[in-house]
Amino acid sequence: MLAIKLWNFLYGYAIIRIEGLSIERFLNIVISKNIYVWDVERTNHTTIVAKISLKGFKLLLPYTKMTNCRVYIVEKRGLPFIVFYLKRRRMLVLGAAACVILAYIFSMFIWSIEIDGGQNISEASIISELDKLGLKAGALKSSIDIHKIQQEFLVDEKDVAWIGIDIKGTKAIVKVVKKTAPPAVIDENVPCNIIAKKDGIIYKMTVLEGDALKKVGDTVKTGDVLVSGIIERPNTNTRFVHSMGTILARVWYEGYADVNLVQQNYKRTGRKITMTKIAMGSSTLTLSSRKIDFKNYDREVRNLTSSASPIKIINETYYETVPIEVKLTKDEAEKLAVENALKNISSAFGKDAKIVNRQQKMTMINANVLRADVIVEVIEDIGTQENINYNTEVKIERSNN
Repeated sequence: MLAIKLWNFLYGYAIIRIEGLSIERFLNIVISKNIYVWDVERTNHTTIVAKISLKGFKLLLPYTKMTNCRVYIVEKRGLPFIVFYLKRRRMLVLGAAACVILAYIFSMFIWSIEIDGGQNISEASIISELDKLGLKAGALKSSIDIHKIQQEFLVDEKDVAWIGIDIKGTKAIVKVVKKTAPPAVIDENVPCNIIAKKDGIIYKMTVLEGDALKKVGDTVKTGDVLVSGIIERPNTNTRFVHSMGTILARVWYEGYADVNLVQQNYKRTGRKITMTKIAMGSSTLTLSSRKIDFKNYDREVRNLTSSASPIKIINETYYETVPIEVKLTKDEAEKLAVENALKNISSAFGKDAKIVNRQQKMTMINANVLRADVIVEVIEDIGTQENINYNTEVKIERSNN
């Protein structure tokens, strides 16, 4: 049935209205002559509506006179009539084609950059740095090397722990995680609270000094007071102490990494060039100097003298390499993508944190790129000390024990 409908659309058909007192006789004659009529519908006792091919319509006319029926074309449908309509409106066709072409061309460029960096992140400085590296509005998507930009960004921005760039349509979404500076050490004689430096759910609390305001299982936000250095007891004066303790919490981190199934490695050809240099202070003399005419090479440097010697003899060896393509299997690509995603995430939490759960999802971005989205649950110490401001009235909200 679908094939018949497609055939009729390609060659065109007409919706016709047949009027007369001998409609049944008319239809019997038409069918006996192998003229295909479909979707026949009676509107009243003297009128029917049906569909017929253009070729069938031409064969139909002689039988209308035999039965004294009249046939009217209600509507013409199908590809021939669409083409005829468009031929008469060439400017409309050209305009639509131009719109499609322009939309395709514009979709090849980046037109907006969205920064997701949380608090204390200067979007202006990030956009400025990305602009220097080639990621900016108007940049051609095919010319953007995301991996290279991420590496160079981390080299230039020392206070950033991780950056992820995801291009969706004409928008580049940039996620940035700043390095967590080690908390300032507060003297033990200075009263202080312990506050949460991250969002999480408290897993374990060990309070050595101070009053615990939260308990295991509580959900806390960044900046919440976990242990108060203000000790209040009935019939005694308020004391201020230096809060001490360890607050372990369950914290979740999310990250991703892309891996190309076709990796480019470099293999040594066996050709090499060796150069010897004599260095003293800022002056360097090169012996047996040769031009390094290798397009790709590995460089090895060896110091042939002791580190204490004022004169250094340096041996440099350049090994010619050629690029080779290595195609990863799906399992190899998944393993590498997950490892890279975990490496990206791990920079956001401390080395003492313990990963207790992991969820991962694999997605093919295109025919050659596999993406691993990874969410990890980590147990880590989220407590950090904060001085008590005596000039501010402190309101303590205690959890029910």
